[in-house]
Amino acid sequence: MDRLGEILIAKGAVSADGLRSALEACRRNGGRLGTWLVRLGFVNDQTLLEALSEQTGCPTASALDLATAPAEVRAAIPPSLARRHMVVAFGRQGRHLDVAMSNPSDVMLIDEIASITRSVVRPHVATEAALSAALAIPVAATEGAPLPPARTAVREWRQFWRMESALPEIFRTMEPRHLEGPAVVAASFPDLAALGVQPLRTAGGGTEELAEALANVGHRDRAAALVISYLHTVAPRAALFSFQQNRVVGWAAAGPAVDEDDLHDLVLSLDQPSLFLNLTRGAEFHVGPLGGGNGHAALLAALGPPPPREAAVVPVRVRGKVAAFVWVDALDGPAGDLPMTSVREVARLLGLTLEVLVLRQKIRAGTRLTEGPGAD
Repeated sequence: MDRLGEILIAKGAVSADGLRSALEACRRNGGRLGTWLVRLGFVNDQTLLEALSEQTGCPTASALDLATAPAEVRAAIPPSLARRHMVVAFGRQGRHLDVAMSNPSDVMLIDEIASITRSVVRPHVATEAALSAALAIPVAATEGAPLPPARTAVREWRQFWRMESALPEIFRTMEPRHLEGPAVVAASFPDLAALGVQPLRTAGGGTEELAEALANVGHRDRAAALVISYLHTVAPRAALFSFQQNRVVGWAAAGPAVDEDDLHDLVLSLDQPSLFLNLTRGAEFHVGPLGGGNGHAALLAALGPPPPREAAVVPVRVRGKVAAFVWVDALDGPAGDLPMTSVREVARLLGLTLEVLVLRQKIRAGTRLTEGPGAD
């Protein structure tokens, strides 16, 4: 994929000096290159939108398209998800839902939106300014408007992560031996309370039983519960964070004083220095002190007291790209005493599980597209 700056220079829309100025503004203040090019007056919104379309290969969604979208269409995506990932639903045709995004190549986010809305998502690229303006428009409750599928007493955060029925055979094909899933803890937010089945018997052992259990999961929430159940047997505090659109988002945790509301609301932009930054740039893991960084204050508040003296953090990769982070710490003890071999293996297994869930969602989406009379 060509870089945005190269496309704009090739089109004669911006000079090399202008591009350098915008890149320096990004480095100093954070944010997207295109946004700074517009703010500094080097290009206009329409020129930027055309370049983004050329870069991504996706159709465009203008600010007018988003501002005039029907309320019942915009309401298809939960507001918290829309704000967190800067996405706006603006059109519907049959089972196809047109969604404006700043990063329409984010396959995992597209799959999550498809799962929530039960639609075939057609991604469009939009500028950050257009998305921000559209998200600032309140969506009034419309009688009879379609709402995303939900269950009573289930947090909207869980709706974001929910996958539908499991296909364990897909996971099993990745291993030469047949796997029988053991009895495991089925946990639910906000309190990770056991739902009446036996916990994983992994204390002091390997990750074989966890692998068998992950082979049978059908959505990310269950995978997170299994991983946290295992990690909490080897560390007094454990957490998972997802990574989407250059943001670290609280996912699941277990510990003596974890504030789950704060954890689920936690969104750390990598514009703020934190230990996650090097992990997104290729580092295999972090073991040691947290170091400096403005992003750590909200993180420590979500994890609860006592603040960790050190931590071990391993990125979870899906097809080579960071999708999440596994965190463990020994409260006020040294992180070097934690079993890093097991923690890294857990991260690998979770990455495989997430990849399988995405593949399964793609299979389901492909099936919907090829269905008979009702297909568009």
